[in-house]
Amino acid sequence: MAKTLKKGNGICMFAYNNEQLDYVKFAYVCAQFVKRNMKNNQVALITDDGSYGWMKQSIGEKNVDAVFDYVVIDDPGSEADRNIRNHHDSPWTDFNAKFTNTNKHRVFNNTPFERTLLIDTDFLVMNDFYDYVFDSDFEVGLHRYAEYLGGEIPYQSEVTLNTSGINHWWSTVVYFDQSPLSKLFFDIWAHVKDNWEYYSLLYQFPPALFRTDFCVSIAAHLFNGLNNDDFVHDFLGTPLLNMDQKDDIVKFNNLDDVIFLKHNRQEPWKNILMKYSGDNLHLMNKRAFDRQIDFIRQSFEGATS
Repeated sequence: MAKTLKKGNGICMFAYNNEQLDYVKFAYVCAQFVKRNMKNNQVALITDDGSYGWMKQSIGEKNVDAVFDYVVIDDPGSEADRNIRNHHDSPWTDFNAKFTNTNKHRVFNNTPFERTLLIDTDFLVMNDFYDYVFDSDFEVGLHRYAEYLGGEIPYQSEVTLNTSGINHWWSTVVYFDQSPLSKLFFDIWAHVKDNWEYYSLLYQFPPALFRTDFCVSIAAHLFNGLNNDDFVHDFLGTPLLNMDQKDDIVKFNNLDDVIFLKHNRQEPWKNILMKYSGDNLHLMNKRAFDRQIDFIRQSFEGATS
């Protein structure tokens, strides 16, 4: 469990399994990439008893202990059962699965670290880019910009919350310290969650799916308005690199080198081969990621043998 006295730097991630997706398996692999590529590489997993039990059974308690320095049990409660997301695996296949993210703001209290980088379990840290922020004076950091494979621009709802609305910020990677202003940022995040329907009307975004991206966008809008547009650090303007849910992974050549099959948005029957090496990657197609897990795990085992 998290220590009462927070100290040091580290990475946190949430993982809650459902009937469709084994998030603790994703988290295990993501933690291995953190250990391999970052200097600030202590990792805390936030999960529930059922998911943690399955993780120890399916991966092995010794392996889990090797990559997670802390495990924090936090049950998201029944409200998570109502958040159902439609996922894609290529342009032609989709499925529905529970999207457990309603307690993500509680990371401020759950983290055992003084300075924390919160990452999603479909985000692969393949270089040391984020290490710099732990030595900075920034209190909160988020990605303001994003691009998809091939330099394609985000969808409109990922640029602004509506066609004439406020800037969209991403909650895929969130840096924060334990300062009072950071706490206030997370308190606003929680307030938006608790008053979701009101804020969906105020900021004119679809309310059906609860999205933490929208919570942090509103919090960033409020904070930057009070602090001359520079309170929330945007990771040096670096865009978040997204793999679309309709893209696929052809293969991992190794732990640094990935080949993708990118779909064409205008002509979805067309696909383009693309190669990325050493780039931090947001793998939004969860099933494509899952198909590569065995190879990735074997590659890590081979690298340490």
